[in-house]
Amino acid sequence: MRPDGATYLVPACDYEEQPISRTYQYRKVMKPMLERKRRARINKCLDELKDLIVSSLQAEGENVSKLEKADILELTVRHLHKLRRQHSLGLNPEVAYADRFRAGFTHCAAEVSQYLAAAATSPTSPLNIDATTRTQLLQHLGSCVRHIDKSSSNVLQTVAAADSCPISPHCYNNAYTPPASPQLQGPLALSATIVLTNDESKPPSSSVWRPW
Repeated sequence: MRPDGATYLVPACDYEEQPISRTYQYRKVMKPMLERKRRARINKCLDELKDLIVSSLQAEGENVSKLEKADILELTVRHLHKLRRQHSLGLNPEVAYADRFRAGFTHCAAEVSQYLAAAATSPTSPLNIDATTRTQLLQHLGSCVRHIDKSSSNVLQTVAAADSCPISPHCYNNAYTPPASPQLQGPLALSATIVLTNDESKPPSSSVWRPW
């Protein structure tokens, strides 16, 4: 009521219920469903982590009867830190790729050298390569092998310098030395049996690559 005694007229439309949008209805219905799915995913992952942690602890001789969710997460983090300290998760892909490429290329070069040696000593070989071409090919292979070895050494030095940085979470104490492949020993040994023919009596240049 106004001071002069008159009354306010309130529009009837203000009391009418506003329509609910479809987007709001969809969110209202889907939000609980999405929340249930999210919780189900979390619980499933926690159950899988629990099984892994329990089996790992039992293998170490520990008996675990019950684990809370916080215990599962804590043990998982602790186990990951342990693996990192053991360098199980710290393998640098650059070192692995460079080493595999170098080993593969060296093996192929040794196979080519062995094949050329067999062709040079066998009079019935279908491959007819003169001494000059064979020498040039061996020189090219030797240059490629030396270049790959140098590149691999640079990669190892770069990785070792990066790992020795104080901000790095872990450091490699020893330089990575790839093991010698036993498969290379056979071709390398066989390549040493190259016998020069009469037109190849001149000793090869010192720059010619030999895989031994």
